[in-house]
Amino acid sequence: MLQGWTQKDLAVASNLSQSAIGNYESGQRLQPSSDALIKLTRALRVNPMWLSTGEGPMLNPAYAEPATNASDRPEQPPWPFETVSYATYARLSQQEKRQIEQVLAAYIKARGE
Repeated sequence: MLQGWTQKDLAVASNLSQSAIGNYESGQRLQPSSDALIKLTRALRVNPMWLSTGEGPMLNPAYAEPATNASDRPEQPPWPFETVSYATYARLSQQEKRQIEQVLAAYIKARGE
């Protein structure tokens, strides 16, 4: 999921500014605030401990395994596309999003699903 993301993509996905992302990446800001850390770990789907300290597993197991009940579910479902980032999709207009949904629905219907 991390491959191919720009600072702008991550900024959109995490609802942080692009300059904040750049500052974290360059080391000008060493530690994100707790609010920013939560936003980043949700957008990147990584373990908060790993992101803040570099220790522990990188991936957040909540996104790797199916949830057993509603309270265990992550807030965002996994993004299903490898070549189109969520941030890119999020920048589309509502009309463009509806068009994509209609094309996908027609494709699925044509396959008999």
